[in-house]
Amino acid sequence: MLKKIIHKINNITLQRKLILSFIIVVFVPLLIVGVFLTHELRQISLNNVKEQSTSDMNRIQTRISEALLPAVYLSNQSLADEGLKDLVNREYETVFAVVDAYKNYPVFEHNIRFYNEISNIRLYTNNETMLNNWRFIPVDTEIVRHTWFQQTVEAKGMMRWEYTDHLNGRFDTNLSLTRYLNFQDDLYGVLVIDVNTDYLNWILSQEVLPTMIVNSDNQIVSSNKLDLIGRNLNEDTFSNKLIKGEIGIFEDTVFGESSQIMVEPIQFEYSTNQLRIVSVLPNSEIIADANRLSRLGFIIMFISSIIALILIYVFSHFITRRMLTLSKQITNVTEGNLSTEFKIAGKDEIGQLSSQFNKMTLSIQQLLKEVEAKNEEKRVLEKRQGEIKFKMLASQINPHFLFNTLETIRMKAHMRGEKDISLIVKLLGKLLRTSLEVGSSFVSLKQEMDMVKSYLDIQSFRFQERLEYELVIDETITNIQIPPLIIQPLVENAVIHGLENHAVGGKVIVEAKNQGEWIQINVIDNGVGFTAERRQRIIESLTSTDEEHRIGLRNVHERIILSFQQSEGLIIESERDKGTCVSFRIPRQSEGDLYDV
Repeated sequence: MLKKIIHKINNITLQRKLILSFIIVVFVPLLIVGVFLTHELRQISLNNVKEQSTSDMNRIQTRISEALLPAVYLSNQSLADEGLKDLVNREYETVFAVVDAYKNYPVFEHNIRFYNEISNIRLYTNNETMLNNWRFIPVDTEIVRHTWFQQTVEAKGMMRWEYTDHLNGRFDTNLSLTRYLNFQDDLYGVLVIDVNTDYLNWILSQEVLPTMIVNSDNQIVSSNKLDLIGRNLNEDTFSNKLIKGEIGIFEDTVFGESSQIMVEPIQFEYSTNQLRIVSVLPNSEIIADANRLSRLGFIIMFISSIIALILIYVFSHFITRRMLTLSKQITNVTEGNLSTEFKIAGKDEIGQLSSQFNKMTLSIQQLLKEVEAKNEEKRVLEKRQGEIKFKMLASQINPHFLFNTLETIRMKAHMRGEKDISLIVKLLGKLLRTSLEVGSSFVSLKQEMDMVKSYLDIQSFRFQERLEYELVIDETITNIQIPPLIIQPLVENAVIHGLENHAVGGKVIVEAKNQGEWIQINVIDNGVGFTAERRQRIIESLTSTDEEHRIGLRNVHERIILSFQQSEGLIIESERDKGTCVSFRIPRQSEGDLYDV
């Protein structure tokens, strides 16, 4: 069956094969990719709308909280207001005394004028000698019966957000902050600060989506849709999840339409209830732009396919016509007519093939000689490679032989009382073993520091009084994982280059500090340092593509960046004749989060 299909395909003309290949290789993948990309663009559009809505919600939450903050601030201020306490605690004998006391306490009036977010401030008090001037209102039996008043008294100094039509004497609805104030003896007061609802509505009016502020009783106290103000969420048009006080983003039906409902709380410290910001994003608005992108994507796919079909037909006809000319040329050569030469115009593959075919017929003998020469070169190369492999095998030394030899030297020195030499040989063996055994996996900071200490002990033995060192390691980070041989090269660089001109007093300090989410490694020397120009050249060499710089500091710099997927590697600070500090910072993370390099 397969052979028959292949046979039929082989008998199809090249032009039809090109068209068929386009349909199979181009059109079908184009259709699949187009559908996938259209779906992804649609999903991206949906996500963008949701992200923008969430961002708008956070912005609204911030602005509303800022608008309510003056009321909270003034209520806290009133708790410690000695002037207010003196005013309420006093027993007045005449009307003039009350009026004079009110005149000498203009704080409420000043705050109303100063804060645009506040529309009114009142204090209900049980001091029966005070008069009602709509700022200070004696408590009567009517006001005591109100639920908001009772809940405020029961809150014992905690704030409450209330919405009622009987707070300010004008019988209009308003969002207010209420708070119980305790004075001396049995005197108390209930502070009522009316929030400027028009100001809240103005903030919400700048939003496109239906947005509202809801209190703990599910009462809509402010909205950019004025017909919603004063309504209760318990009505049938609102979501059950919204009525239950759920917070976050969820899908439900609002106003008879499937919508995304976003709810964020507004909670202040020392408040017994909270307000909620509710924003409704209809699903129809979410998918409108996404559907537009889908339609646009399919239209582009359709038009592209039609244009591509036309172009492939034209190009296939042009190609097959030139291929027929080339076929005639090859036929003549197969018949033995090597002197025949056809020229096909153009520098594309067919034109080049024709030109090269003409050259081939004129230089067959020369090509045969070149092939023979290539074969000879190949034999010589294979022979040389064999010799190189033999030399490499002959030059290899078993590391165990080195370790055993060093151990023999150490034992001989120890038996002869040369403890210093014995120790140095031991450290050298340890350093050599660690260097040979290290791989691409990560090692602990303690293992790396042990290697650094072995190296510095060897160098201290070598330089004597010319070198001192100090290791400062935070014990809480000794088990963190780092790439191997990432600190030792920096120490070696400090010893060799930093202290080369020090006759005495050279010092190297290696620090490993715990900085919370980061680990700071510093290698400091008091050597000769270098100038700002040389420092700049060294920094530039860290990112150079020149192969001669792929050693030492650059190797460490690149491994830090690649191992921890960060943009910053080595940091070099130096001052002439004062010393150098080479440092780097890596994230404190588990070994499973690291990248082997």
